[in-house]
Amino acid sequence: MSVIMYSEMVKPVSPLPLPLGYSIRAFRPGDESIWAKIETLAGEFPNEEAALQRFHAEFLDCESDLRQRCFFLQNSEGEAIGTIMAWYGEYEGRRIGRIHWVAIIPDYQGKKLANPLLTYALSEINKYHQEAYLTTQKHNDRAILLYEKYGFKAIETPN
Repeated sequence: MSVIMYSEMVKPVSPLPLPLGYSIRAFRPGDESIWAKIETLAGEFPNEEAALQRFHAEFLDCESDLRQRCFFLQNSEGEAIGTIMAWYGEYEGRRIGRIHWVAIIPDYQGKKLANPLLTYALSEINKYHQEAYLTTQKHNDRAILLYEKYGFKAIETPN
Protein backbone atom coordinates (compact mmCIF):
# COMPACT_ATOMS: atom_id res chain seq x y z
CA MET A 1 0.00 0.00 0.00
CA SER A 2 1.27 3.47 -0.83
CA VAL A 3 0.83 6.95 0.55
CA ILE A 4 0.89 10.31 -1.22
CA MET A 5 3.00 13.01 0.39
CA TYR A 6 2.72 16.69 -0.50
CA SER A 7 4.78 19.84 0.05
CA GLU A 8 2.97 23.13 -0.44
CA MET A 9 6.26 24.99 -0.67
CA VAL A 10 9.35 23.02 -1.67
CA LYS A 11 12.10 24.33 0.57
CA PRO A 12 14.97 25.90 -1.35
CA VAL A 13 17.77 23.49 -0.61
CA SER A 14 21.34 23.09 -1.74
CA PRO A 15 22.30 19.52 -2.56
CA LEU A 16 24.06 17.84 0.34
CA PRO A 17 27.53 16.52 -0.44
CA LEU A 18 27.84 12.90 -1.41
CA PRO A 19 30.29 10.59 0.34
CA LEU A 20 33.72 10.55 -1.29
CA GLY A 21 33.77 8.79 -4.66
CA TYR A 22 30.07 9.12 -5.46
CA SER A 23 28.57 11.45 -8.06
CA ILE A 24 25.27 12.30 -9.72
CA ARG A 25 24.77 12.59 -13.45
CA ALA A 26 21.84 13.32 -15.74
CA PHE A 27 20.02 10.86 -17.99
CA ARG A 28 21.59 10.14 -21.38
CA PRO A 29 19.95 8.42 -24.36
CA GLY A 30 20.06 4.67 -23.80
CA ASP A 31 19.98 4.91 -19.99
CA GLU A 32 16.53 3.36 -19.81
CA SER A 33 18.08 -0.11 -19.40
CA ILE A 34 20.21 1.16 -16.50
CA TRP A 35 17.09 2.68 -14.91
CA ALA A 36 15.26 -0.62 -15.35
CA LYS A 37 18.09 -2.58 -13.72
CA ILE A 38 18.25 -0.27 -10.69
CA GLU A 39 14.47 -0.22 -10.19
CA THR A 40 14.32 -4.01 -10.51
CA LEU A 41 17.19 -4.59 -8.05
CA ALA A 42 15.49 -2.20 -5.62
CA GLY A 43 12.36 -4.36 -5.76
CA GLU A 44 10.02 -2.11 -7.75
CA PHE A 45 9.56 -4.61 -10.59
CA PRO A 46 9.70 -8.40 -10.88
CA ASN A 47 12.16 -8.19 -13.79
CA GLU A 48 13.94 -5.71 -16.03
CA GLU A 49 11.57 -6.34 -18.94
CA ALA A 50 8.61 -5.20 -16.84
CA ALA A 51 10.59 -2.13 -15.73
CA LEU A 52 11.49 -1.26 -19.33
CA GLN A 53 7.87 -1.63 -20.41
CA ARG A 54 6.80 0.78 -17.65
CA PHE A 55 9.60 3.21 -18.56
CA HIS A 56 8.59 3.26 -22.23
CA ALA A 57 4.89 3.58 -21.40
CA GLU A 58 5.44 6.45 -18.99
CA PHE A 59 8.29 8.35 -20.65
CA LEU A 60 7.82 7.82 -24.40
CA ASP A 61 8.49 11.16 -26.12
CA CYS A 62 9.99 12.68 -22.95
CA GLU A 63 13.70 12.50 -23.82
CA SER A 64 14.27 16.23 -23.39
CA ASP A 65 12.58 16.18 -19.98
CA LEU A 66 14.49 13.04 -18.99
CA ARG A 67 17.82 14.78 -19.70
CA GLN A 68 16.82 17.60 -17.34
CA ARG A 69 14.88 15.69 -14.69
CA CYS A 70 16.15 12.09 -14.42
CA PHE A 71 19.37 11.50 -12.48
CA PHE A 72 21.66 8.62 -11.65
CA LEU A 73 23.79 8.14 -8.57
CA GLN A 74 27.16 6.61 -9.46
CA ASN A 75 29.79 4.86 -7.38
CA SER A 76 33.53 5.55 -7.66
CA GLU A 77 33.77 3.20 -10.68
CA GLY A 78 31.12 5.21 -12.54
CA GLU A 79 28.50 2.47 -12.18
CA ALA A 80 24.94 3.76 -11.73
CA ILE A 81 23.66 2.46 -8.40
CA GLY A 82 20.68 4.73 -7.78
CA THR A 83 18.17 6.91 -9.57
CA ILE A 84 15.69 9.70 -8.89
CA MET A 85 13.47 11.93 -10.99
CA ALA A 86 12.66 15.59 -10.34
CA TRP A 87 9.55 15.07 -12.43
CA TYR A 88 6.11 16.66 -12.66
CA GLY A 89 2.56 15.46 -12.45
CA GLU A 90 -1.05 16.41 -12.05
CA TYR A 91 -2.21 16.95 -8.51
CA GLU A 92 -5.67 18.35 -7.73
CA GLY A 93 -5.88 19.74 -11.27
CA ARG A 94 -2.48 21.47 -11.18
CA ARG A 95 0.81 20.50 -12.78
CA ILE A 96 3.33 20.48 -9.94
CA GLY A 97 6.70 18.93 -9.14
CA ARG A 98 6.98 15.25 -8.36
CA ILE A 99 9.75 13.27 -6.72
CA HIS A 100 9.49 10.11 -8.77
CA TRP A 101 11.07 6.66 -9.06
CA VAL A 102 13.55 6.94 -6.20
CA ALA A 103 15.72 3.83 -5.90
CA ILE A 104 19.13 2.77 -4.64
CA ILE A 105 20.23 -0.82 -5.19
CA PRO A 106 20.30 -2.84 -1.95
CA ASP A 107 24.11 -3.19 -1.75
CA TYR A 108 24.34 0.60 -1.44
CA GLN A 109 21.41 1.28 0.86
CA GLY A 110 22.30 2.51 4.34
CA LYS A 111 25.43 4.32 3.11
CA LYS A 112 24.16 7.90 3.61
CA LEU A 113 23.27 8.34 -0.08
CA ALA A 114 19.51 9.01 0.07
CA ASN A 115 19.73 12.49 1.63
CA PRO A 116 22.16 13.87 -0.98
CA LEU A 117 20.20 12.22 -3.81
CA LEU A 118 16.91 13.70 -2.59
CA THR A 119 18.34 17.18 -2.00
CA TYR A 120 19.79 17.13 -5.51
CA ALA A 121 16.35 16.34 -6.96
CA LEU A 122 14.66 18.96 -4.77
CA SER A 123 17.11 21.61 -5.96
CA GLU A 124 16.20 20.67 -9.54
CA ILE A 125 12.45 20.74 -8.82
CA ASN A 126 12.88 24.25 -7.40
CA LYS A 127 13.90 25.41 -10.88
CA TYR A 128 10.41 24.60 -12.19
CA HIS A 129 7.92 24.26 -9.33
CA GLN A 130 7.05 25.68 -5.90
CA GLU A 131 5.00 22.72 -4.73
CA ALA A 132 5.57 19.00 -5.15
CA TYR A 133 4.26 15.57 -4.29
CA LEU A 134 5.49 12.01 -4.22
CA THR A 135 4.21 8.52 -3.62
CA THR A 136 5.98 6.10 -1.32
CA GLN A 137 5.24 2.81 0.40
CA LYS A 138 3.21 3.24 3.57
CA HIS A 139 5.42 0.71 5.40
CA ASN A 140 8.68 2.48 4.46
CA ASP A 141 9.17 4.48 7.65
CA ARG A 142 12.73 5.55 6.79
CA ALA A 143 11.61 7.08 3.48
CA ILE A 144 8.63 8.80 5.08
CA LEU A 145 10.84 10.34 7.78
CA LEU A 146 13.29 11.51 5.12
CA TYR A 147 10.55 13.16 3.08
CA GLU A 148 9.05 14.76 6.19
CA LYS A 149 12.46 16.25 6.97
CA TYR A 150 12.15 18.23 3.72
CA GLY A 151 8.59 19.44 4.31
CA PHE A 152 6.46 16.68 2.79
CA LYS A 153 3.37 15.59 4.70
CA ALA A 154 1.38 12.40 4.23
CA ILE A 155 -2.02 13.43 2.91
CA GLU A 156 -3.78 10.41 1.47
CA THR A 157 -3.58 6.75 0.63
CA PRO A 158 -4.60 5.98 -2.97
CA ASN A 159 -7.19 3.25 -3.45
